Amino acid sequence: MDEFEIEWIPEDTGAPYEAADPLIDIPSHTIDKLCKKKYGHTNWARMGQLSPEDLLGNPHVFDYENGVIFFKNAHMV
Repeated sequence: MDEFEIEWIPEDTGAPYEAADPLIDIPSHTIDKLCKKKYGHTNWARMGQLSPEDLLGNPHVFDYENGVIFFKNAHMV
């Protein structure tokens, strides 16, 4: 039995070639409600607004689906 290799070349679908923005910009008041429900406060930030240094010492949880960082404490350390 002979083996052969198939090279798959995707079909050109035309412009635009850029991927759509994966982060949905949900309103701040909706994120406030989510944070209040989960942690009892409204200390959160959008991804990309904070540097890794800002996250040091501040326990946090990433919500990749909504593009939000929820802080476990009510105040930044």
